[in-house]
Amino acid sequence: MKVIKNHNSILFLTTLGVYLGLVLVGGAVPQAFAHSATAKHFELTDEIEIEDDLDKNPDAEASTLNESLGVYLQDVEFFLTGLRRLRVSGRFDAFRETFEVAQSTVLPCVPANKTGSYSAEKFATENEWLRPSLELFSKRLTDGYSLADCLPNDRLTGLEATSSKFAVTLDKSSFSVEVRVKKTSRIEAQRLLSELKQTYKLFVPTTSNSVRSRIYENTTFRAENDQVFIVTRLPRAGLSRLLNDAS
Repeated sequence: MKVIKNHNSILFLTTLGVYLGLVLVGGAVPQAFAHSATAKHFELTDEIEIEDDLDKNPDAEASTLNESLGVYLQDVEFFLTGLRRLRVSGRFDAFRETFEVAQSTVLPCVPANKTGSYSAEKFATENEWLRPSLELFSKRLTDGYSLADCLPNDRLTGLEATSSKFAVTLDKSSFSVEVRVKKTSRIEAQRLLSELKQTYKLFVPTTSNSVRSRIYENTTFRAENDQVFIVTRLPRAGLSRLLNDAS
């Protein structure tokens, strides 16, 4: 799967600029701003190509789930590849540095919707070289990968909306990415969990790419009440070895 160049960069930069303003302020008050429906595609200085390992599925629901998982894995791989580049250039120390980014998102279930409520809960890093990578990765995580259900939401005066949260953390023990989505019920959460686990089997890496293999091995799914979690967690020592791996 390729990270596609989008020449409509003015729209993206405008949207990202508003988002970064929210993140840097760090407030918990919901803010509404333009949200691009094609937020997964940006124009980047350093482009990487990621192969598409998934089989096409004619069933619409299965295809959507397949795509959601594929994009999530692609996004995590892209971020870790960026960390490796920073390490190689001497701008990131995987043995010593820490960071944490967390945000909740509410997106109204409206056709062609482009607005949403975004609450930045945490954005912490002391490495200014790392900040752009964290900001870009955060932008990719804001929609819950279309896995949440439409539910009445008090933050949007009862309008039906999807709710999701994400957290990206590197602490003393591990590196983790967690995406949480809300479903209509415990039953629906368990159903999605089962489908995620089944669909995930399609993504067994077929290449020797070490980053992709480690992501696959260290990604898990779980359900708690009416919420479903996608979690990728690598021990800190494992992350350090991975970023030092030249393959």
